[in-house]
Amino acid sequence: MPRTVLMPTAVGAVLLAAVLGLAGCAPQSPTAKPSHSARATEKPTASATPTANPLPADVLFKITVIATAPDGGRARLTETVHTPVAATSTQGADETLLDNECDSWRTAFTSTSFLVAEVTSVVTAGTWDPDNAVATDMAGYPVWTGDQRPFQAYCASALPSIPGAARAVSPVGGGDADRDGGWGIYRYGFAVPTDPSAGESPGPGDVVLSDCKIQLGSAASTSIFAGTWPTTAQTDNGLSCFFGGT
Repeated sequence: MPRTVLMPTAVGAVLLAAVLGLAGCAPQSPTAKPSHSARATEKPTASATPTANPLPADVLFKITVIATAPDGGRARLTETVHTPVAATSTQGADETLLDNECDSWRTAFTSTSFLVAEVTSVVTAGTWDPDNAVATDMAGYPVWTGDQRPFQAYCASALPSIPGAARAVSPVGGGDADRDGGWGIYRYGFAVPTDPSAGESPGPGDVVLSDCKIQLGSAASTSIFAGTWPTTAQTDNGLSCFFGGT
């Protein structure tokens, strides 16, 4: 049976149903939990990176995690999310993609801004089998380009190629970061696709995530929620590296 994972991706409602029922682009509930765990992570292992160089002024935050495959291959994945903008550098093409893949995004908010994120991955040890998937989350109604493929549906989570580089664009509420679809209400990061019946710990054939970290930029200070993320990671015994959401 294909392994599945619960990921947050739609506007005002961020997390997917237990088997990622993503037929279409309907908003998801931000209160759901990952399908492989019915409880919150007991001991978050993520930490801030206070000794790292400051992030550029236009970066909200950067999430990094190490993925280890069953055969010993290792990769480092990074998700860098930028501050909301009124229009992206490729706005026309991005809106066309949103119109093609995401229902109702134009009417989701009273005012709309756009988040742009890059997801990069590099192999740091051994080789990486493409069958060893890691999924990535992005706020709102994300559309993806670059080295990735959809995870069960468009306008949702994606499976980034390892190694590779992908880009995501997502509409969000243009007001308060922590209200009305603002970027601070969503969940971001990575997870291992798993069968909901497989248990709460990685199996012998699963990728394991470790060294889950977030670095907040100065621009993230507009969100009260984001200020708590470095100490409230959702790691689910090595099956995820999530920040945000509820």
